[in-house]
Amino acid sequence: MDFNLKNYQIVKLKKYFKNNDLFFVYQSVKLSLTKWTQTEQNLKKLRLSYYKPLNRTTAKTFQNSVYKKFSSLIGGFILLITTDSKVSKLNLESIIKNLRPSFNLVSVKLNNKIYSLSQLKDMKDLSYKKSVFNLHKTLDKHLKTTYLLTSKKKISK
Repeated sequence: MDFNLKNYQIVKLKKYFKNNDLFFVYQSVKLSLTKWTQTEQNLKKLRLSYYKPLNRTTAKTFQNSVYKKFSSLIGGFILLITTDSKVSKLNLESIIKNLRPSFNLVSVKLNNKIYSLSQLKDMKDLSYKKSVFNLHKTLDKHLKTTYLLTSKKKISK
């Protein structure tokens, strides 16, 4: 078995994409050892785990995958950050605010799709139940208004 570092990193990155349904892609500068230790402690307090892939292998892996459009996102030092625990409600704004001094959010991978910041601009949290509830509430409201508008019209023969 070939344990080449690049091949191992590519396999590990593919497995990370396959196994994690939700993670954040952050871009950062390389930090000194003391600042990186503080950053790691901050991530542990927020119950987040991270993975630092190699830049060139990540760009090549993106180029040869279904995420080809997003290969331009990898322009420097990136981190893939995911939650340690299975939380049903995840506050997106608080995560971005707490990690802003060290990192810049580039995108979010959610259920085999990558969303950019412009797509997530108005999203406050990543709760599936809350999103479905809001969808049902909106549909119910629009169906009621449609019914009221159509029931008032009298059909002439």
